[in-house]
Amino acid sequence: MKIRLYLVLFILTLFSLTDVHSQNPEYTLTAKNFNRQAADSLTFEVYLHHTNSGSVNQFQYAAGQYFFLFNPAIANGGTLTYKIIGSGLPQNQQPRNPTVSNNELRLAGNATVGQGNGYILSSVAPGTMVVKMSLKTSASSFAPGVNLDLQWKNAPGPGFFTRIYAYVNMLNTEVTIPANHFIDTATVSINQISQIIPAKYELNQNYPNPFNPSTIIRFAIPKTGQVNLKIFDIAGKEVANLVNEVLSPGEYEYKFNAANLSSGSYFYILRSGQFSQTRRMMILK
Repeated sequence: MKIRLYLVLFILTLFSLTDVHSQNPEYTLTAKNFNRQAADSLTFEVYLHHTNSGSVNQFQYAAGQYFFLFNPAIANGGTLTYKIIGSGLPQNQQPRNPTVSNNELRLAGNATVGQGNGYILSSVAPGTMVVKMSLKTSASSFAPGVNLDLQWKNAPGPGFFTRIYAYVNMLNTEVTIPANHFIDTATVSINQISQIIPAKYELNQNYPNPFNPSTIIRFAIPKTGQVNLKIFDIAGKEVANLVNEVLSPGEYEYKFNAANLSSGSYFYILRSGQFSQTRRMMILK
C-alpha cells in the first residue's frame, strides 16, 4: 500500500515539474531612451525583460529579429544609416545586419548557440539591453517638425516581422508575444503645435508643475536654427538632453517623462543662436 502511495506521489511530482518546466518564458520588449545626439542623428535602446520568472526560473535567450515601421520623411531628403552601437548580449547572440528598407528598420537574428549556451535575460526591470541603435541622415538635419513615428512590426502581416526565441525543454522555441511589444514614446520626438511664426523666442513654464512623472514644456522659435533643450539638476549636472536639432519657426511642445529622476528641483534651459532662457521645475514623488 505504501509503495503504491509513494508511486502516485512520485508521478504527481513528475507531472508538476514537467508542467513548470514546459512553460514558455514571458517578457516585455521595449524600445526606449530615445536621444537626439545631434541635428542629424538619434539613438535608442531595445530591452527584453523576463516577466514570469517566478514560475520559469530562467529565460535562456536563443535568438531574436527586430523590425520597426517608421516615417522615412524624417530623412529630410538624405540617406539614412542604421547602426548597432552597443548591446548587453554576448557578441555571438547580438542581432545582425541593421538595414533601412523603405519605411522599415530591420535587424536580422543571430545564429543560435545551442541549448545550455543561451544568455540568461534579466528579470529586473528594465531587463537586458538587447541592442542600442543609431539612426543618422546624410542631410544636415532630420526634417524639421517631422516625427519618427516608430512602431514595432509584428505578425500578422506581410514580409518579415519581430520574433523572439528561447530554449524551452532543450528546444529552440518561438515565444513571441506581440501584445508585449512596446515603444516608450516619452522621448521619441517633439510636437510642432503651430506653424505661425512667433514674434520672439519664448520658453514657457512647464505644466503641470510640480509633477510626477510627466510634464509638458512649450517653447517658441521665430526662425530656423539649431535648438537645444536640456534638463539640469540643482548642482548643475545635465540629466537629460531633450532637443538637439534644427527646427523651423513655430511653437513646439515636449512631453518630458521624469520617471528615472528623484524628487527635487531641476532647471530646464532653451538655447538657440544668441537666445538662452532658464526656468525651474519641481518633481514630487
